[in-house]
Amino acid sequence: MSIIGYHAPALRAIAESLALDSVAQIARQPGVQAVYRITVLIHDGRASSAATTMKRVGQGVILELAYQRALDGTRLVRTLPIARYERFVCALSELDFDHLPDQPDLPDRPTADLWMVERAAGSFRRAVIVAPALAQGRHLRLVDAVRTYLPEALRELP
Repeated sequence: MSIIGYHAPALRAIAESLALDSVAQIARQPGVQAVYRITVLIHDGRASSAATTMKRVGQGVILELAYQRALDGTRLVRTLPIARYERFVCALSELDFDHLPDQPDLPDRPTADLWMVERAAGSFRRAVIVAPALAQGRHLRLVDAVRTYLPEALRELP
C-alpha cells in the first residue's frame, strides 16, 4: 500500500470514530454552500486527535470541533466571523488548493502529526494531506493558512 493509501484511511477514521458526516454528505445538505474540514492526527498521543468542520450556511459560518478522547464526545459549536472565513477561502484559492497534491515527503510511519484539509461544495470534493512539521513551499503556505485563520482546529486537548 502506498504511503498516501495508508494515511488517508487513518485520517478519515478519526471523523468516522467521532460519528461525523463526511464533507461530501454535509455539502449536499440544503442551504450548505461550502464545507471545510481539518482533521488532525496526533501521532504520539500527547493530545486527542480531532476534526474541525466549517460550514458556510446562508450568511453565516458554523465551526464544529470534535475530539477523540476529550470532552466525553461533546462537540464544540460556534460561529466564525465571515471575514475570517473569507480570508481562509482566499488563501486556499491563492494556493490553487483544488489542484494541490498531497505533500510528497510524508513519513511512512507515524513519526509526525498529520493533517487532512478537505473542501467540498455541491458534488465537488478535495482533500490534501500534510505533515505540518515537514511542510515546504505551497504545503507550508497551506499549514500557515490553517494556523492563521483556523487556530481553533489546532487546539490540543488531552
